[in-house]
Amino acid sequence: MKVVKINAEVNLSSGMIVGIGSVLVISEAYTDNKSQANGTIPSQVATLLFQNEQAIIDGKVSIPNVADFNTTMSGNLDVARYETEAAEVMLIEFVVGTLTPIYGEENIEVITL
Repeated sequence: MKVVKINAEVNLSSGMIVGIGSVLVISEAYTDNKSQANGTIPSQVATLLFQNEQAIIDGKVSIPNVADFNTTMSGNLDVARYETEAAEVMLIEFVVGTLTPIYGEENIEVITL
């Protein structure tokens, strides 16, 4: 399973901070195929934030109330990619694309668990 590792601090709405090395897992994705327009499909990707890789392995509960970004990410997927690429690749890139402007490319890493 591919996940996104954030190599920067993540701010929570409670004022607390999750340290460097938190991990974001895709929990589900929704595409509104009937509403495609201009070569794109409206989409949502729901994610779960964990303190680190070990927290996922140990079955810990995800961390709620992230302030830096919405854990349900909305945007558009390219129809051509949707029709030809593996879902995991496309969705991971969607999440990376959402997080990169927030944390910088150097702080976003795709890893395999």
